[in-house]
Amino acid sequence: MGVSATRIVLISIFLFLGMVLPGILLQPEASLQVWDVLESDFPSNSSTEEKLTFLLNYAILAPSSHNSQPWKFNVSEGEIQVFADKFRWLKVADADRREQYISLGCALENLILAAEHFGYNCSVSYLPGPEDLVAVVSLQSGSPPPSDSRLFYAITSRQTNRNPYEPRAISDADLETIYSLCSDPDTSIFITSDSATKKRFLDLVVQANGFQYSDVNYKSELGRWLGQGVMGPTGINAKMAQMAVVFLDVGPEQTRKDAELINSTPYICFISTANNDTISSLKAGRTLERFWLSATSLGISLHPMSQALEVQETKTNLTGLLPAGSEMAQVQQTFRLGYAEPAKEHSTRRPLEDVLLME
Repeated sequence: MGVSATRIVLISIFLFLGMVLPGILLQPEASLQVWDVLESDFPSNSSTEEKLTFLLNYAILAPSSHNSQPWKFNVSEGEIQVFADKFRWLKVADADRREQYISLGCALENLILAAEHFGYNCSVSYLPGPEDLVAVVSLQSGSPPPSDSRLFYAITSRQTNRNPYEPRAISDADLETIYSLCSDPDTSIFITSDSATKKRFLDLVVQANGFQYSDVNYKSELGRWLGQGVMGPTGINAKMAQMAVVFLDVGPEQTRKDAELINSTPYICFISTANNDTISSLKAGRTLERFWLSATSLGISLHPMSQALEVQETKTNLTGLLPAGSEMAQVQQTFRLGYAEPAKEHSTRRPLEDVLLME
């Protein structure tokens, strides 16, 4: 006896809900409320540990690859330890952990900007020894706050803007301001509006997309992060996005969108270093975040595009897009820059208590 169409539909719905509902219920706790941190809430009359813990409210607002938020922190008397959370490492898209360390560098920069704003002098030790401990920030109170606080105030308004960008140019004065606020002898920033360079960059992005969306492991990893509701869609929409990436051929559509975004962008930017090691990536992350905050303070939008850095076949060709003879030939980050309609909202963040290590 054959199975009725009604029964087939009911079984299909049951199986669908069996896959989707557990994923929705198990999505990690995250919210937008962390963006509402107030400067006036700084616990000036509390213990040193409470003061330093408060600074982490700004660190966790840093950008990160796939919104993975790969950080953990430990607060002790006079110092904050910054750890890599190895369980939030994207092993396929970020095989060399470059993006993880850039993300940690962004969080580190936010932490230091906040500390300086509240009167702390900071010194940073990179990779001090124990596994996954990427930096120790030693803090000494009593320093006068910086005279220019625009980067600190931009922390809570910074967003990733994935909208098409307007074709208008950024003024030389604004570009000079960004450069001046982001200068670091260990990193280099290259901003170009050259159409040939943008075309070559687009070709590498298209090629990288082809590699990635033909890799079942990449699609599985991307789908897993989408399904957690941390990359835009939440709830059932996140699970639908996950299944679309895993089971459908979304590569051509994603490539079409990326091409439209790059073609609409007046500037493509590169952050590079002399070496290709962990400390270089951490410093590149700090420069990226300062650049992003500088741009935000001027009403300029930014959108990281890392596809060509995530595929070895295309990554090696990015060096050819840098100015000839550059000593900083290791490209760490690429991104779009320009003016755009504001993004609708911030991305969600894990609550602070989830990333604090308790002794």
